[in-house]
Amino acid sequence: MSNPAGSTPVRITVAVALLGLSCAWNGGNVGPVASEIAASFDVSLSTVGLLSGTFFLGSTIVGLVFAAQIGERTGLVRGVRLACGLALAGNLLLTVSPDFAGLAIGRVLPGLGFALANTLGAVWARSAGGVRLLGIFGASIQLGIALALLVGSALSDLGIDWRIGFAISAALAAAAFVSIPKEAEMPAGGLGRGGGFLRAAVRHARTYRLALLFISIYGVPLILSAWLIEYLVREGDAAKSVAGVVGFLLFGLSAAVRIFGARLQQRGVPHRLLGGALGLAAIGLGALTLDPAAATAFGCVVLLAFGFGIPYATALNEAQQLYPQAPSEPVALMTLTALTLPMVAIPMVGRALDNGNGELTFGILAAFLILATLANLRRTGIPLVAGDGTGLGAQ
Repeated sequence: MSNPAGSTPVRITVAVALLGLSCAWNGGNVGPVASEIAASFDVSLSTVGLLSGTFFLGSTIVGLVFAAQIGERTGLVRGVRLACGLALAGNLLLTVSPDFAGLAIGRVLPGLGFALANTLGAVWARSAGGVRLLGIFGASIQLGIALALLVGSALSDLGIDWRIGFAISAALAAAAFVSIPKEAEMPAGGLGRGGGFLRAAVRHARTYRLALLFISIYGVPLILSAWLIEYLVREGDAAKSVAGVVGFLLFGLSAAVRIFGARLQQRGVPHRLLGGALGLAAIGLGALTLDPAAATAFGCVVLLAFGFGIPYATALNEAQQLYPQAPSEPVALMTLTALTLPMVAIPMVGRALDNGNGELTFGILAAFLILATLANLRRTGIPLVAGDGTGLGAQ
């Protein structure tokens, strides 16, 4: 049902929001119980990091590569239901598996589902409700991670078995599955793929500057979703439930700030201020490195939320301008690039926490955010590939 201009039925809005929330929930449901999983299977935090980072995000990257083709073949209804089904099956496996290998498979399936939900859900949201519903979908993804951190931490502090959190994740996926209407349609023109972009992209410095921004606003928050709670508990003085509230504030507030950042861009706020806002995240993470106490953490995550959220719309707009004739291609490339860092770094950060070097790793992340901020203080709006497919000058 395509209705970008008119009012969107409530059931469509609810279904889109549930899709984003339930699939993104898997980005935050391991972090709060990382130490409990490690104790249950007598493994290190680095090994648990394979679950929260490498297996989940690695399968997400694979899924993103093929998501458009799957959507064209299956259609929207079966595509987004497949996303929910994968999340449901994976979390049921996490709930009942007696061995660690089962947990690994249980993380791969939701990763594939998240890729499908991210790609096809965005297309469905824009087609069914325009920019407004697309904004709701984007916010629901952030809220899914935020609520997973909050609920998982609360359950852990109450002494409830860590598997119950994955049972809740499965129930949310099932609710999203049954909420999807039969009449959801692929928009005219499909998902829009072109050619020639990648060849031009690798030759331009502008691509790499923008990649730093995407890694900062996508990749670094995923690392924090995996280890912020454990960091605050081990390096600071926070109870796990309090650390969960800090994590919820980070992702919940950033969902609202993304909308605020889009409005700033629409009002013509200079790019150097929108891109430079990432520096707020660098300041917040740097302060959290120096003082991981719970009282400090609340102020730091406000800075992080504004730093990650304000440049969000600018990053998407910049990416689409790289290749206007098929804007989904540069967005996909930047997203894939952004996911690579947490896929590799999450187990490494877990190992550092095990060895008492959590503050060092958080300091390195803060330094990376400073580099990305400096690289994105200016913009160039010229496409990398002209309308005839030829590459333009280096930007």
